[in-house]
Amino acid sequence: MLKILLTKVLFTLKWKFVCFNFETKLYEIMKLQFLIATIAVLVFVASCSKDKYTTKPKLELNSVNGSEFPTQSLLSFKFTVTDKEGDIQDTMWIQKISYSCSDIGNFVAPFQVPNFTSSKNLKVEMDVNYLYGVTSGPYPPIYGCVQRDDSCYFKFWLKDKAGNVSDTVTSATIKLLKD
Repeated sequence: MLKILLTKVLFTLKWKFVCFNFETKLYEIMKLQFLIATIAVLVFVASCSKDKYTTKPKLELNSVNGSEFPTQSLLSFKFTVTDKEGDIQDTMWIQKISYSCSDIGNFVAPFQVPNFTSSKNLKVEMDVNYLYGVTSGPYPPIYGCVQRDDSCYFKFWLKDKAGNVSDTVTSATIKLLKD
């Protein structure tokens, strides 16, 4: 009876030891597979990152100097432009779209990008400025509604010398206050 009991105890201990070794090895194998999968995902993500400079110009609206403008205010948009060939010296198109008064003040206008010496993989900062409610000055005028405040937004896109057109960027809503 004692021999049977000792045999059962030893068998149970041996079985637990075998199970423990099996679980430990299985855990190590799973840990290794997880590590390999993680490395593969990181390599895939790194290899899929987009090139910073593309043939199509990339236009990014960085900031607007406010959201509400009384008359005789400067309205300034700041952009970053990147281009692989560096040939952005063509045209930026600007469109004003009013929510409040669609009959007056809306426009689509070309802005001639100044000529400058460019280089491959070009990155430039560009400002587009308007004077709200001012007929003469260093920047073009912009007008809102005649009878009330004007809530509007702007769209911008850029064409380079080769005819490549950037994606359109859109400003947040801007309020031109009627004094």
